[in-house]
Formats: sequence, C-alpha cells, structure tokens
Amino acid sequence: MPIVKINLNKVHAERDINAKGGQVKINNNVSLNDVTELSFAVDGKKGLKFNFAFNCKYEPNLGKIDVEGQVLFVDQEEVINEIKESWEKNKRVPLKVMEQIVNAALHKGNIQAIKISEDVLLPSPLPLPKVKGLDQQVKEQKKEEKKQEKKSSKK
Repeated sequence: MPIVKINLNKVHAERDINAKGGQVKINNNVSLNDVTELSFAVDGKKGLKFNFAFNCKYEPNLGKIDVEGQVLFVDQEEVINEIKESWEKNKRVPLKVMEQIVNAALHKGNIQAIKISEDVLLPSPLPLPKVKGLDQQVKEQKKEEKKQEKKSSKK
C-alpha cells in the first residue's frame, strides 16, 4: 500500500497563438524536486511526500503544460528511513520506489495534460485511439490475406 494519494498544486498551460503550424514534437518529462517526511501516527509506519513536476513541451515553441504536485508514500519505518537517507545523501531514491513514484506522477500528469490541452487547443500529449474506417480495414485484411497466401505457397 505504499502510494496513498497524489495531490496537485499547480496546473498551467499556455499556447503561442502566433506559432506556425506544421510538424509538432511533444516532449514529456517528470522530475522529483524534493522528498520530505510526513507527520502522522500509525504504529510502525512512516510516510514521505515526493514533490514532482510534470512538463509537456510542444516544439517548435507551440506551447507547454506544467503540472506540479505531491505523491504521498507510506511504508515500514525502516524502508522510509532508507529512502530519506538516500535522498538527503545524494538526491536519489531506490529504483523500486522511484519506479512507483514516477509512474504515479506520469499517470496524473498525463491525465491533467490531456484535459487541459483541449482547453487551450494544443494536441493531446498522448496519441488517442482512433477507429479506422471500413475501407482501411478491408485494405488491411486483404494485405494480411496476401501474406498468408505467400506463406502457404512457400510450403
């Protein structure tokens, strides 16, 4: 039960209305800014607050989306002390914990970025699924059938 909550404290989006159209490159990034101890009373358990920043940049200079928040993490005292010590010593978090924290921050950041990108008329930061037209499905099916025929004729 390590991750108990994800809070957001900043969601910011901007789009350059004078930017030229064309090929858009979208870069998503998550970084941990700080790790601090949570104060609460649960026997044998401690908690940490991981402050994160999620950034989504649209190149060339089309716009950006910034999301900041905290991932609240609870575990056994020994585990929390190890993480805290590692952060204070060299600003690193053990890989097994880092994976959980970054995935939670990416998940929350991407959802917010998708929601706000629509409001400021930026493309979705993640490709959304699309239904293919019937013509396209028929073409793909015929291609697949031809591949199968070639395989059959080689045997």
